[in-house]
Amino acid sequence: MFLTHFVYSTKMSMNSCSNTNKEIEKELLPLIRVYKDGTIERLMSSSIVPPSLQDPQTGVSSKDIVISNNNPSLSARIFLPKSHHNHKFPILLYFHAGAFCVESPFSFFCHRYLNLLVSESNIIAVSIDYRLLPQHPLPAAYEDGWTSLQWVASHTSNDPNSSIEKEQWLQDYGDFNKVYIGGDVNGANLAHNLAMRAGTETLPNNLKILGALLCCPFFWGSKPIGSEPVEEHENSLAIKVWNFVYPNAKGGIDNPMVNPCAIGAPSLATLGCSKILLTITDKDEFRDRDVLYYESVKESGWQGQLELFEAGDEEHGFQIFKPETDGAKQFIKRLASFLV
Repeated sequence: MFLTHFVYSTKMSMNSCSNTNKEIEKELLPLIRVYKDGTIERLMSSSIVPPSLQDPQTGVSSKDIVISNNNPSLSARIFLPKSHHNHKFPILLYFHAGAFCVESPFSFFCHRYLNLLVSESNIIAVSIDYRLLPQHPLPAAYEDGWTSLQWVASHTSNDPNSSIEKEQWLQDYGDFNKVYIGGDVNGANLAHNLAMRAGTETLPNNLKILGALLCCPFFWGSKPIGSEPVEEHENSLAIKVWNFVYPNAKGGIDNPMVNPCAIGAPSLATLGCSKILLTITDKDEFRDRDVLYYESVKESGWQGQLELFEAGDEEHGFQIFKPETDGAKQFIKRLASFLV
């Protein structure tokens, strides 16, 4: 579950041997361990890689940018396709996987994946470095997502007195009539919750979200459904993750942010976008939840265009970890066909 293809990083701790004698405050295995002295080990991660003005494989350019210097600060990595001269491209605001506690836009897997997706789709992607556990429990990441969406919307203002520092690549090459939000697993959960918020709150300059790309979103609930195991449900890793990342969530695992189909959850008819692509895989533990979400959106009265793509006998995130496979290439092509 959650980045199961990661190998344990050799950089997880420069003094991991000495850490064996330190007292553990809390841990979420196999992802993260927190010691009482404040030391944090992010046990599953990929190495940090720099941006590139022209990726040798795809020709995609990338650079690191600051979205906000306020408290909290917020940064991102932005990606621009090779053939960008005299073009306006759709904009994807992307949120990486990692159970809200590992990885970043600057990590190898995320960087490589965005290069490939941007190249195939001919889009501008802004990969958000939202705040992580344990220093920043939810809803911090949700708030960072909304801040980043407001920042994108601010680029449509011509107010010379605006305090927002605009990004030149977005100004020169972004099509603000084609703004998408999306992500993988917990990043897709974040995108869903942004779409819900955008359905009830107005973005700067009345910017509209065209579409939401939800790849194997992290949804769960207190009662098992479909093929979910009954006996071990209360001890499932999904529940452990949610309790770890959002310990104060009202309703626990049935909070609408993780269980949008829960009794009393806000109507999915209010989703603030015009189209949604939901992807599922056969080996993903969230498959049944995501199918329920798909059916619930269809039955909600939401007026947008809803698409479901079944990627076959794969685990979630396979296109990130194994992009060289035929299945991953077809998956990325399907995403590209949506991001138009």
